[in-house]
Amino acid sequence: MNKLISLIPNAHNWLSDRDFIWWPFSFLRPEKSTLISFTHTLLMTACFGGLSFLMFVAFSVINNVFTASSAINTFLICFGGFFTWFNLVTKPLWNYRAKRLSQKK
Repeated sequence: MNKLISLIPNAHNWLSDRDFIWWPFSFLRPEKSTLISFTHTLLMTACFGGLSFLMFVAFSVINNVFTASSAINTFLICFGGFFTWFNLVTKPLWNYRAKRLSQKK
């Protein structure tokens, strides 16, 4: 039963350990045994949300579909999506492993 409970955190953390997931913000990746704080998720949201927002805006400008309302929607979706993902998925699953690793020491 314990292996089944650990399946989701282990799969997520295996993927989170890959370098390409953190590109170009690999400096934000904490050590495996370090807890992710709310402040850290805000910084991650700012970096990843900002990059994705700029990419979507550039794509819409290139394709001549840029409008102010689409920029506002894109901004909210990019930052809101990353904020939600980092706080509801990444942070709890990462911290689950960090707590397990700190108990083994």
